[in-house]
Amino acid sequence: MKLSRCLFLGFCGLLSGCSEIGYYYQAVSGHLELLNQKQSISELLEAPATPPLLTAKLRLILSVRDYASTQLALPATYGYTSYVDLKRSYVTAIVTASQPLAFQSRRWCFLFAGCVEYRGYFAEEEAIKYAAQLALEGLDVSVGHAGAYSTLGWLNNRWIPDYFSDPVLNTFTDRSDWDIISTLIHEMAHQVVYVSGNTSFNESFAVFVEQEGLKSYLEHHKGANSPEYLNFEQESQEEAMFVEIVSQAYVALETLYQTALPEGEKLTRKQELFADLKQTWVDRKSDFKRLSYDRWFSQKLNNAHLMGVRRYHKNIEVFAKVFEEEQKNWEKFFERVKIIADSDELLQQWFPE
Repeated sequence: MKLSRCLFLGFCGLLSGCSEIGYYYQAVSGHLELLNQKQSISELLEAPATPPLLTAKLRLILSVRDYASTQLALPATYGYTSYVDLKRSYVTAIVTASQPLAFQSRRWCFLFAGCVEYRGYFAEEEAIKYAAQLALEGLDVSVGHAGAYSTLGWLNNRWIPDYFSDPVLNTFTDRSDWDIISTLIHEMAHQVVYVSGNTSFNESFAVFVEQEGLKSYLEHHKGANSPEYLNFEQESQEEAMFVEIVSQAYVALETLYQTALPEGEKLTRKQELFADLKQTWVDRKSDFKRLSYDRWFSQKLNNAHLMGVRRYHKNIEVFAKVFEEEQKNWEKFFERVKIIADSDELLQQWFPE
């Protein structure tokens, strides 16, 4: 499972005129630097100098992109028809933060993007520096890496010059074919709908489309009895087990935070619960045959890490229910989700905070 999935940078929101000029400058300049390195995928495929492995990955990208637009009803925009090699393993370093005794995220607000629960930096050292400032405020802080980000449909529309469209990055072509398929479908899903200020809705939606889209792609291209498809099912089960383990700890901690215990006792009990969480992983590791979460559990875990997992999975079952109600018809599903997203009443009904 990719815990640092693709995140929306909020490029349009950077024009909001906020006082943090340094942050906005690095975001805009980093994005433009990325765009200036774009190479046409079609031209790379024709170039004899393109390495065979990259050629294979780019052909897969085009296959997935075509399948996503024709079979999954995802937007057929200019997005992901070009390629950029960033010469590093991530595109942005992502800072998230939470109150130490409540699952309450720090939020950053932009003019058009609304409020989001993360803040992205193209330079990792800047993210670490900012995270340290938040930690001094007493917040639980996490710094992770995103392999991709999306400007949604805003800069990928065909009436916008192709220069501004989102490119494919080496940060996901350097991964397995499995991850390439997942990441691209996830990114394309972000172009369908976006609810300002509701990060859990946006990310859970993209994860649901990613999971169902990957399943559909593998079944279509490999077959439901193929090793690839069977491996997908196994990994899906293991990812669900991981989410369940984290969710149980989340509930236990949330219950603790709502008690009337003195703050000091809460902090002590909090650390005990995180130790229990790590021990649960040790006890359950043998159940995981294909996926490993050793790296995630090796961190000094805090609220921000648990909220990161929840952010991407909180609403998946709700989207699954809507998908079933629409007879798994992608076009009808997307239209239904858009209707819900446009109504505060329906949002509260289907996706209560």
